[in-house]
This record gives sequence, structure tokens and C-alpha cells, in this order.
Amino acid sequence: MTNTCATSRSDRVIRAIASIFLAGFALSAMGDNLWCAIPAGICASFLMIGAITGWCPTDLFKRDVAVAPNAFGFPEAKDSLSKTTNQQREQTPTGA
Repeated sequence: MTNTCATSRSDRVIRAIASIFLAGFALSAMGDNLWCAIPAGICASFLMIGAITGWCPTDLFKRDVAVAPNAFGFPEAKDSLSKTTNQQREQTPTGA
């Protein structure tokens, strides 16, 4: 699953700037407020990873919708199949 949140260059730049500010806040709060600095540091790292790679942290919460198997235990096909054979296609006139 490669669905990314940051699709444009400007989105990635905004994320990088936000992660730098958030990392600065995390470092400034490191001495006396660890309960605030650690989550801010984790969020800053997720934002920077998203800015560099285009990966979205919300992809962690998305689930793939699985298709239920049919009576034979195989997943259903998404495309419909043609019931004509190659021999029938060759016998069909192509133009009127």
C-alpha cells in the first residue's frame, strides 16, 4: 500500500519545517518536561520521515479491505471474465 499523504513538494517542505520547529520544542523541553518532550520528539521524527519519503503516519491506521473467499477458497476476481473463446472471436465478423 503506497498511498502517500504528501503529494507535492510544497507539502513536504511544510512538513519538514514543522518537524524542525517541533524538534526544537522537544529539545527545549528535555530538561524539565520529559512527558512533553518525548511525544514531541516522536511526532517530529514521524513528520521528518514523511517529509523525506512521502510516507504518511496515518497509513499505520489504515487497513486493507480483504475480499471474502468464494466457495472454493479463492479470492474473488475484480475484473469480469469474457465467456467467449478465442475460436468464437475468430469466427465473429469484424465489421458490417
